[in-house]
Amino acid sequence: MRLLSTLMRRFGARLPLALGLGAVGAAAGLAIIALVNRLIAGTLAADTATVAGLGLALVLVFGCGFASQSVLTALGHRVVRDMRTTMVKRLLDTDIDRLEGIGAPALYATLTKDITAVGQAFNRLPFVFYNGILLGGGFAYLAWLSWPLFLMSAVVLGLAVACAQGWVFAMRRLMMEVRATDDRLFAGYRGAIEGRAELALNAARRAVFHRLDVEAAAEHARATETRADRYWVLSLSWTSLVILGLIIGLFIVGTGLGLAREQVAGFVLVLLFLRMPLNDLVGTLPILMAGGVALAKVESLNLAPHRAGFDAPDGPILATAAPAGATAVPPPLFNLSGVTYDHPGQDGEPGFHLGPVDLTVPVGETLFIVGGNGGGKSTLLALLAGLRRPAAGHLRLRGVDVTDDLRGWHREQVSAVLSPAYVFDHLVGPAGRLDQDLAQDFLRRLRMDHKVTIADGRFSDTRFSQGQRKRLALLSAVVERRPILLLDEWAADQDPAFRRFFYEELLPELKQGGRTIVAVSHDDRFFHLADRVLRCDAGVLTPWQATPADAGPAHSLGPTFNDGAPRVSAPPGGRQQ
Repeated sequence: MRLLSTLMRRFGARLPLALGLGAVGAAAGLAIIALVNRLIAGTLAADTATVAGLGLALVLVFGCGFASQSVLTALGHRVVRDMRTTMVKRLLDTDIDRLEGIGAPALYATLTKDITAVGQAFNRLPFVFYNGILLGGGFAYLAWLSWPLFLMSAVVLGLAVACAQGWVFAMRRLMMEVRATDDRLFAGYRGAIEGRAELALNAARRAVFHRLDVEAAAEHARATETRADRYWVLSLSWTSLVILGLIIGLFIVGTGLGLAREQVAGFVLVLLFLRMPLNDLVGTLPILMAGGVALAKVESLNLAPHRAGFDAPDGPILATAAPAGATAVPPPLFNLSGVTYDHPGQDGEPGFHLGPVDLTVPVGETLFIVGGNGGGKSTLLALLAGLRRPAAGHLRLRGVDVTDDLRGWHREQVSAVLSPAYVFDHLVGPAGRLDQDLAQDFLRRLRMDHKVTIADGRFSDTRFSQGQRKRLALLSAVVERRPILLLDEWAADQDPAFRRFFYEELLPELKQGGRTIVAVSHDDRFFHLADRVLRCDAGVLTPWQATPADAGPAHSLGPTFNDGAPRVSAPPGGRQQ
């Protein structure tokens, strides 16, 4: 019922029209049975009018049935299309924290199996409705033929349905268990694909992975589905047994009541005709249950509600860095006050805690964040990008307190190359308009023009090494022309020559273009090119202090900002970046 009501809201008048055509076809089928029954009983002459009536009924059965099922089948494919696009849209609108809590395997299972199951259930609705009309009309006709035999049939069938109710509930419970196992299977598929290199290096690991992560889940799914199918087969066999036993009982009761043999035979004929739609309904039951379970699973993910459009959120317009020679000091770009963030814990262990962070980033600054692995650098970058919501404290962007309502606006001010970098085929400029000349020029600056071309705003290829993909990801960020650029260990996968080129030429050019740059880096040889260097270890942000080995002429420490972090001066005679 939930599935049907959902579809009724989505398709409006088309669904009732298709179901109405199916009802006409089913009624025509019942009319044929009624006419044949009268011909057998001798109460109707086989004249031209009768034959014409039977012919018209046959045409209605075929025409209305074909039209109804054609419309509903087309709507079924549209259901799958709409659910796929709607689910992806909801994914795009959902916070990263929520998506990480769900997990990639569950999301993949929903986008594939659940949506397909809902579509298959919808495609069975015309048969359910058609057979329901046949059964309803058929039992009404049976009541008209003989009230005593109808009451006997209703009592027997009611008891049979009551006996089978437990099997139906058991089958649904097992189907829900199968669906839960699908997440484990998709986790195994993901491991086989994304961990292919690690698995290829170790035969023992491959064996353990296959046995515990794939074979165990597949075997549990097989065993559970087999048990569910047994309940379904039991229901089919039970239906056949009840109908055949009822037919035998009808002859016995009809003889005992003194009913005419023709009346009993007509009653049995209609009942035999109804056996087929009844079996079809029982056979369709697993598909409808699977669709209902899948729809419930989709809703249980608690993704963001669907909303049309991708309009950029409204908010203040941020200015870029002040032009060279300007005397006015612009207000800070970022101002973090007491900001904290907590990653969720697992197995009773507390999660990682970042902060409290007090940080001010002026407009046009180049800031490097350094520190050991797992220290919180990427989490801090995610907070600056608006991808994560602070657990406490305030984050201000050009004096504007970034609340939940403004988080979308915050993200629209930021371009980022995160780790690992994902490269999309299409390039997107401000308001969706790409500066093709800028893209081509920066492609040459990144020394990738001999490997990839840009045509119609699209890369010809993205299947490169991690370092080369990061170059393309940087190009994608640059053409967005946003005032804030965040880089998470961008240079880590570059060769030494290009790494030097990045720090000494590309970063200064990007800064001169008006961008404020926050970059996670481990390249202490180039720290003198930043305006400031901060260390983030164990979730605590502190000023970076050069070791004696690093404290050469290129690393002299200068004045500090108001957050207490030292400004790093340029080499003697050099220009402050």
